Amino acid sequence: MVMKKVLFLLACVVAIMLPAQAQRLISKQKGIEVVGSLPIIKGEKFFAKDNFGLGLSLTRYLKRENYTFMGMDYEQQNMPYRDYGVKLKDALLHLGYMHPLFSDNGKNVLLYGGISALGGYEELGEDKPFLPDGAKLLDRSRFVYGGALHLSVECFLTDNVLLLLKGQGRVLFGTDVHRFRPALSAGFKFNF
Repeated sequence: MVMKKVLFLLACVVAIMLPAQAQRLISKQKGIEVVGSLPIIKGEKFFAKDNFGLGLSLTRYLKRENYTFMGMDYEQQNMPYRDYGVKLKDALLHLGYMHPLFSDNGKNVLLYGGISALGGYEELGEDKPFLPDGAKLLDRSRFVYGGALHLSVECFLTDNVLLLLKGQGRVLFGTDVHRFRPALSAGFKFNF
C-alpha cells in the first residue's frame, strides 16, 4: 500500500516536471507578423543610412504546418548621387504561401520556403523631377508589380510567440530601378 502511494506520488512529480506542449500550428490558427528589414543593394554598405523596411502580415495556417499570408511592406532606400541621395520608397502588398521544408521533432524550429505575388507604388526622388544640382530624373514614380521568393526560419519562444528570421528576393516589373531587390528581415509572429 505504501509502495503504491510512493509510485503514484513519483509519477505525479514526473508528470508535473515534463514540459506540456500546447497545440501549435493547427489548421485555421491565425497570426500577426511584425518585422523590420534591411534591403541588400549591390555595391552598398549593409547598414547604409536611411535604408530600412517595415512589414506587417496576417497569417492563417492550413493543414500540415503550411500557411498563407497577406502582408504590407514599406521599404526605403537612399541611392547615392554626388553629395546627396535620391530616396526610393516602396509600399507593397504581398499575397503568398509558405510551405515547411524542415523542422525539429518538437516543432520548435521550422524552416519555411514560399512564394508571393506583390503589387504597390514606388516613389522616386519624392516626386520631384529635378535634383538639387539641376539634373533631371529620367525615372519616375509609378505602380509596380511582381513576385517574391521567401525563406524563413521560425522559432517558438512561447506557444504563441515566434522569432522570425527571413530572407526575401523580390522581382519588380514596371520599375526602372533595381528590378531584383533582396532583403533580410527579423521580427516576431504572434499566433492566436
